[in-house]
Amino acid sequence: MLALVAVVAFVTMEGFTYLAHRFVMHGIGWVLHRSHHQASADRFEANDVFPCIGAAVAMVGFAIGFNVPVPSLVAVGFGVTAYGFAYLFVHDVYIHGRVARLPEMAPLERLRRAHALHHRFGGEPYGMLLPILPRRLRLLAPTVNADAAVARRRRPPVPTA
Repeated sequence: MLALVAVVAFVTMEGFTYLAHRFVMHGIGWVLHRSHHQASADRFEANDVFPCIGAAVAMVGFAIGFNVPVPSLVAVGFGVTAYGFAYLFVHDVYIHGRVARLPEMAPLERLRRAHALHHRFGGEPYGMLLPILPRRLRLLAPTVNADAAVARRRRPPVPTA
């Protein structure tokens, strides 16, 4: 049963992410999120505050869940954390190459193209793992060079010692 709670939490995070991205990051949080939409070679950006807030909330949930104990809260924490890792991999690693550059992976290319539309036009899609493209963007999608749209944010590889 707890595994199901974790899965539901993971799936629910996509809706939460959509709403936070649409109404917080592109609203009152634009002062921080703007850094993600601007060209920069810096390793960190002001926008990195958002996943830190999410991680802090998950850690508080884990602390309460383990210490009270509330097993279902721990399961929610696992689902939220798993979503955070999936988001980190897809968005920061695969799409923007902030940690490492990866070769093209066919299953992730749809997500990269959808995110490129977000960067190119500044609106939908706000979701990450299940982006919903309005019809007008589906028609524009073939004309947008995904490499160019997200390349502004690609970082050079991390130097190895």
